[in-house]
Amino acid sequence: MITTQYNALRTSGHGVSARDVTHQMHSIGILIFDGFSMLPVAEVIDVFDKANRILAAGPGGLPCYRTAFVSRHGGCVSSSAELAVMTQRPEQLPSVRTLFVACGGEVPAKVAADLQFRNWLCETACRADEVFAIGNGDSLLSAISAPAGRTDLKRQNVVPGDSSLAGPTRFGTRSAVRQALELVRQDFGIAFLRRVLELIPDTGMPEFNAMTSDSAKSIRDKIHESAQWIARNCNRAISVTVAAQTAGMSERSYLRHFRAEMGVKPSEYLRRSRVELAAAILESSDLPVDKIARRCGLTSGECLARLFRQILDVSPTEYRSRMRSANERRGT
Repeated sequence: MITTQYNALRTSGHGVSARDVTHQMHSIGILIFDGFSMLPVAEVIDVFDKANRILAAGPGGLPCYRTAFVSRHGGCVSSSAELAVMTQRPEQLPSVRTLFVACGGEVPAKVAADLQFRNWLCETACRADEVFAIGNGDSLLSAISAPAGRTDLKRQNVVPGDSSLAGPTRFGTRSAVRQALELVRQDFGIAFLRRVLELIPDTGMPEFNAMTSDSAKSIRDKIHESAQWIARNCNRAISVTVAAQTAGMSERSYLRHFRAEMGVKPSEYLRRSRVELAAAILESSDLPVDKIARRCGLTSGECLARLFRQILDVSPTEYRSRMRSANERRGT
């Protein structure tokens, strides 16, 4: 619908202004219970630490990942090796991009019966992009009916504790460190992932080599995959440097190939992706324009309104009104 309108528009040539993009910090929550295995948890944290080290040495000099331990009641939690780990209470944990759930043996009945904790976990899982189990974490998620590994739940009406939402984790057959590496690859691309793997021991296994194998891909494939990455992540801060890394190219080469293949600059593609995302939210919700703008990677409703006028020649509220009127005429 809105994509058709894009095809009829001429490229405006405007880039995303600096005030439209802010540094994005990804919070990684690690929910642990007594008896959890420390090794896979430490491996997960190490992946994000290594990614932060590379980012800190780069042009921006800023880390991107923040890991935080959380437990049912906060305080000390003992691992299977009797190592004590300090944790936050659930209400102290900010919204997380990804949640890892680690526990040891069987899930205690009192945990599964704790309604307040179940509701918190379900709500957190629904807001997170990804939920992964470590060790016996999948048993916990099943026991309390948390929506494990479901990336589409934010678009559904989810009732905490609904047993129909229980399911296997998204990467249930992969190791925890593989899951963490996959997240880094999604965020920064294959070239960046290779640099992370160089800093991590014992990652020369075939499964890790397969993650970074793109030698057979053409430039066209790499650009189209990068464009898809921009569209998926348009609600976040995106720089040309990071976008070029997803294609494994220098910035200069990336800008040239992207424009030749997609017909627009990466910055323009990002702007249009944000408008498309905003248009979908406008049609399907009654959220105010300011909130929609923030969900689309912009700082204010004014920024979103400016983009709408530049690209679609209407304001967000006018677009919502027109689309709803059209849907009513079609009886939908």
